[in-house]
Amino acid sequence: MMVNIPETFYWSTDYDHANNETTMCEFLDYYLPEEYTVTFVDGTYAEITKEGTTETYGVHASGNGDFYNHKIEFEEI
Repeated sequence: MMVNIPETFYWSTDYDHANNETTMCEFLDYYLPEEYTVTFVDGTYAEITKEGTTETYGVHASGNGDFYNHKIEFEEI
């Protein structure tokens, strides 16, 4: 699955996420492009920086209608 930062990223799972912290963890562990480094995580919020640049984004995890559909939104900081 391709992540185009800073576009909103959506995905679905066959299993439910207990909360949006689970959504954040799954995004960071499995979907975050390798050229980004995680610099801060606090529950449903994280900050990432593109390696070799000052390009930094706030990352917000949420549901997208139910426990099986997930959304990550980015804001440049």
